[in-house]
Amino acid sequence: MLSGLKGDSDMDKKRLATKSTKSTRVLCLLCLLWLTPSLIAETSLDQVFAKMDEAAKVFKSVECNLERTKVTVLVDDRLVASGKLYYTRAGNEPRLKVELGKPPAQQIVLIDKGNLQVFTPKINEVQEASLGGHASAVEQFMALGFGQSSQDLKKNYQVSLAGEETIDGKKTAVLDLTPPAPMAGVKALRMWMDEQKGISVQVKATETSGDYTIFKYSNIKMNAGVPDSVFELKLPKDVHHSKIR
Repeated sequence: MLSGLKGDSDMDKKRLATKSTKSTRVLCLLCLLWLTPSLIAETSLDQVFAKMDEAAKVFKSVECNLERTKVTVLVDDRLVASGKLYYTRAGNEPRLKVELGKPPAQQIVLIDKGNLQVFTPKINEVQEASLGGHASAVEQFMALGFGQSSQDLKKNYQVSLAGEETIDGKKTAVLDLTPPAPMAGVKALRMWMDEQKGISVQVKATETSGDYTIFKYSNIKMNAGVPDSVFELKLPKDVHHSKIR
């Protein structure tokens, strides 16, 4: 009788030990999945490119709110301006307008028909330049992540995936873009791409000095149509004209 009870006791101990081992393994697995989610759900660069290409195929226009934050690193100064961005592309001809400052705008940047105009109402001056063969390069920078294909991106930058982040509740893939040479003083770009829509929600441009500017987009309306009147820059009759050299 005693030997039978002892045998039952040994079996119970073995069952408990086995159960404990399984519980420990399950707990370890859950901890691993929790602490290292990138091992199971990380988006690949090819997947990001595929989403970009899907968006590029149907792209016609975008209208969104824009917040621009300029950071001067040496003195830790931050200058924030908000406004609107409008962008359409018919064939290879980009049309882009950026209005900074709440109405009335403090500055308006317009790219249309191969020309650039920068209007500053406060000093009643418009600066002008012909973009010539550089229109696409300007478009790539100013409307980055809206309608460009992966081939467009790879043609102009060395592209690498820097991870994933959540911006305003949206899961984004973070891309680092390096141009072959600094462009307009910009040595590197970082772009946060909405993984569902294949468009950018934020861009960071870092200058050769280390200073940087962050462009954050919100209330993005894709392919809703932008009226031609948006791209009409109505200037005062006495505005001062100057050339950008």
